[in-house]
Amino acid sequence: MKKLIGLALCAMMFTSCYTTSMQGSPAAVSAGASIGGVLGSIVGDRAGGWQGSQFGALVGTVAGAAIGNAITTPRQEKPVECYEENASVETYYAPSGLRITNIRFIDDNRNQVIDAEENCKLVFDIVNEGEVPAYNVTPIVEEISGMKHLTISPSAQISYMPKGNRIRYTATIAGGKRLKTGEAVFRVYTSESNGALSDSHEFSLPTARRN
Repeated sequence: MKKLIGLALCAMMFTSCYTTSMQGSPAAVSAGASIGGVLGSIVGDRAGGWQGSQFGALVGTVAGAAIGNAITTPRQEKPVECYEENASVETYYAPSGLRITNIRFIDDNRNQVIDAEENCKLVFDIVNEGEVPAYNVTPIVEEISGMKHLTISPSAQISYMPKGNRIRYTATIAGGKRLKTGEAVFRVYTSESNGALSDSHEFSLPTARRN
C-alpha cells in the first residue's frame, strides 16, 4: 500500500506542470480524464484492491487530463528578431572650417591630358576659415571612376593649421605604361583628427594611351 501511495504522489507531481494551466481543447481534456480514470481504476484494483482502485482512478484522471491538454495545447515558439539588410545609417562628421581653393592641374607636356608614362601635378590651396585651429589635416586625392594604371602620391599630413592659415599642397599623379584613353574622375577633400571633413571637389581629366 505504501508503495502505491508513493507512486500516486510521484505521478501527481509529474503531471502538476500540465494541470496548472489547461489551455488545450476542453473536449480532449475531458476525454483524457475519463479514459485515464478508468484505466487507473483497473490497474489500482489489481494492485491493491478497493483502495488501490481509488488511488489508481485519481492518478489516472489527473494524468489523462494532463495528456489531453498537452496534445491539444498550441505550441509556443520563441520570437525571432529580424534585421533589415542594407539599412541606411546616418554618419555624423564634425564641422570643418577648412576649404580647398585654386585647384590646378600641371602635366609635363602641357597638353592638359594625363598621358601614359607621364608625371603630373595637382596643386591646390587649403585655407582654415574656421574659428579654431585644425590638427592633423590630411589632404586626400582619390580617383573614383575606376580608371586603372594611375598612381597618386601618398597624403602628407599637416600637423597644425591655425585660424586663417593657408597652405599650398601638391599631389603627384603618374600615368602607367598601360594607361588607356578615357577620362579619370578625381575627388579632393581634407580630413582632420577630430573626424571633420571639408567639402569635396570632383573634376575629370582626360587620359591617353601611349602611341
